[in-house]
Amino acid sequence: MKLRWLPVLLVACLGLCGCPSYSLNPLYTSQDAVVEPGLEGTWMGTDTDDKGEITFYKSKNAGYEISVFDPGTKVKDTYDVNLVRLTGKLFMDAQYEQETVDGVNVDPAIGVLPMHVIWKIKIYGDDLAIAELDDDAIKKPHGFGGSKLKHELLNPGMFQLLLVTADTKDLRRYVAAHADDGFSEVGHLKRVGKTGD
Repeated sequence: MKLRWLPVLLVACLGLCGCPSYSLNPLYTSQDAVVEPGLEGTWMGTDTDDKGEITFYKSKNAGYEISVFDPGTKVKDTYDVNLVRLTGKLFMDAQYEQETVDGVNVDPAIGVLPMHVIWKIKIYGDDLAIAELDDDAIKKPHGFGGSKLKHELLNPGMFQLLLVTADTKDLRRYVAAHADDGFSEVGHLKRVGKTGD
């Protein structure tokens, strides 16, 4: 995933504080094929000043595709999404696919790494509750198995990013164990249309 865009836009939409965590490895495996029809459609932040739209489409494979559009800048980012259900809770793993500006494809910057952003989600009709994997929780020593989830801090300083380097197995165990205390404050998106509207 690009080191920006979806998390930045969703954080702005949701009014959440803190920084998102990125993962080098996916949360999902080939055995995960979670389908959640209630997710499909277009969503917006609950802040009336935010005009950005996030649209979920069922993709041809077992996952989904997200389109994030900002009408002010005409920037549209597309992400591959896989859903994972662990300990009865639903999680979303998003990975950057492409960006367009006013319909023209933009090449990713040289050196951009494909990363994953992990979200905990819950759908209540036309309300989508969403929380991101929290970097402060990952840094705590009580993390996974009595120690921290394996990670690296990138760009130390004001705009520090946390990159989880743990393998998929350890990431899944951490997320399952910390579904309640390892994620940011919950924000909400509201449905503004179903796919095909």
